[in-house]
Order: sequence, then C-alpha cells, then structure tokens
Amino acid sequence: MTTTVAVFIYSKPQSFHIFPVCYLNYLKIIFFIQDMQKWHRLQSEIVYDSKHFRVKKDLVELPNGEQKEWTYWDGLDSAMVLAMTEDKKLVIIRQYRYMVDDEVIEFPSGKAEGEESIEDAAKREFEEETGYICIGKIIKLGSFYETYGQLNRKIHLFFTDSIAKSDQKLNCKEKGFEDIEVVIIDFESALQMALENKTVAMGSALAILLFQQKIKNKEIEP
Repeated sequence: MTTTVAVFIYSKPQSFHIFPVCYLNYLKIIFFIQDMQKWHRLQSEIVYDSKHFRVKKDLVELPNGEQKEWTYWDGLDSAMVLAMTEDKKLVIIRQYRYMVDDEVIEFPSGKAEGEESIEDAAKREFEEETGYICIGKIIKLGSFYETYGQLNRKIHLFFTDSIAKSDQKLNCKEKGFEDIEVVIIDFESALQMALENKTVAMGSALAILLFQQKIKNKEIEP
C-alpha cells in the first residue's frame, strides 16, 4: 500500500508546498512514498485514574525492534459548538483557566459522558455553559486530535444557527463550581481575535478559521 504525496513547485526558486493529491491539475511533480511503519503495543496499564481522566503507560515495540514506555492521558472525546444567533452573532464564553492562570475566550465545549453520542454531548455542554439550547440540527465542521503526543482524544467541532435562549446550568452534577460569562460577539471580531492570536484556545481558533473557510467555499450559509 502506498501514500500519495503531491508537491507543487512555485516559480520562486527553492519554494514549494505540499498539497493534497486532489489538486492534480495544478501539480508539477508527483511522487510516491511507502506508508510509515506502525508501533506495536505489547502491554498497557493504568497508572492514574480519576473521575475526569486517566493516565496510561504502554510498553511499545518500535519498527527497529526497540522497546520503550509511552505514558499518556487516555481521555474521552470532546465536543465544541460554534453557535450563531438570529442576528448573526456568535455565542462564546469567558472563564478563568487554572492551567494558564488567565481568563480565556473560547467556544463552549466538554467531553461526552457515558453512552451519549458526541452530538448529544455538544448540545448538552452548550446549554449548560451558555444558557442557550440547540433547537435544530448541528453541522460538523471537523474532528481533530489536540496534542497527540500526550493525549489520545479528539475534539469534534460543530456549528449551529438554530438556537433559543434558556438558562445556564452551571455547578451541575460532579463539575463543582463554574464561573462562566457568556459573550455575544460578531463574526468579524471573533475572526480578528483568532488571526491576531488573541484567542489562545487552539480548538476555538481553529473552529472560527474553519468556519470562515466553509463560508467561502459556500459549504455553510450563515
């Protein structure tokens, strides 16, 4: 089995970028490389377990036969919702994040619980954190690994423009104290914050940039 890598050479000397093979009509050079060899898990153990996440340590064998330990956070997938009101404003939240010791602007998000689907998790977290409910369908923008060197979960990004005002449901279940401020902001301001690196939450910055591209491609009509 082979993987296709397409390389487009610009006119500028020593300048090139890698593009998906779907851009064949623009390509100057195409070459093939073999798939990279996988690591093999020999054993796995849980070294820490809590109600929020667990840490696992695997013994893996590398393609060259070497064995090594790999410790990582084994987490459930999370969902994030980029929601737009009737007057074309985005619903975001502001809260203090201990790990960065600062206030963070981000789109509401959270992990799936129990057997719930990732779509249901997105709707539940959105309602709990913002006080808005999703009354129509949600559109998936994409799914991405966050920090795959230490974390195996994905974040799933969704968009909806079918919401209704309700009440926040903070401090519910086992989450404990939550201090979340809901902020309504126009799209251009949110986009500018992402472009200027003022939105430091990676998933949120990615969501707004991906949303912008899907608008340009006419995949979404807000």
